[in-house]
Amino acid sequence: MSTNAFNADSALHALRAASRNGPPPPPLEQAAFDAAHALVVSAKGAAAALDAATAVWGQADSLWSSIRATPAFALGTPPAACRKGCGWCCHQRVGAAAVEVLAISRALVDRPEARAALAAWSPGKPCAFLKDGACSVYDIRPLKCRSLWHVDERHCMAKYATMPTMGGTANAAFQLEPKMIYEGALKGLALPLIKAGRDCPGIELMPGLQAVADKPDAAECWWQGETVFPEAARLDWFPKVVRKRK
Repeated sequence: MSTNAFNADSALHALRAASRNGPPPPPLEQAAFDAAHALVVSAKGAAAALDAATAVWGQADSLWSSIRATPAFALGTPPAACRKGCGWCCHQRVGAAAVEVLAISRALVDRPEARAALAAWSPGKPCAFLKDGACSVYDIRPLKCRSLWHVDERHCMAKYATMPTMGGTANAAFQLEPKMIYEGALKGLALPLIKAGRDCPGIELMPGLQAVADKPDAAECWWQGETVFPEAARLDWFPKVVRKRK
């Protein structure tokens, strides 16, 4: 993990440096970024930030659906193998932006079965929400989960199965369009919060959710600058924000 300290402005500068020094992001990624940024930048308060995260999920889904419906995509892109009942990608460490984790935690209040599965989860197990090969909280899954569309199920099986493969080469290709859309949306969701001085790193979903699921005031504490996620759950996606002392 990075050990450099950044204030909010420096964090924003670092996150955009690659784009300024290299080619611009693809139009799809930029469109998703701009749409998410517009939803989040005006959020005032913890509840509004969580509402914005939820809205970003739906907005990115709508953009992806519109792309999938075009003849150019349908005729020019290999079909994805992803389907209900597969679930191999749920055997990896799942990550989400901190604000997404809090939004998912809020939604789990009315989902006792999912909360029970989360409480029973331990490191090394698949995602707690994987049930019968499918995501049991599909509508509130984070952006990273939404971005995975592989063209060959055997690739995911070989990567995440606990048993050896029988040989053969699986196609590691994935559909690029959803990757661009959801990655752009993720950056558009996190950057305004980072710039505003909110600590919005990537968080490993399961331990992150376990840390806040039984704390109804976790989102408000996070908004006020308190540390609500364990350091071990942080993923080195974005520079860590260090607030200036008053």
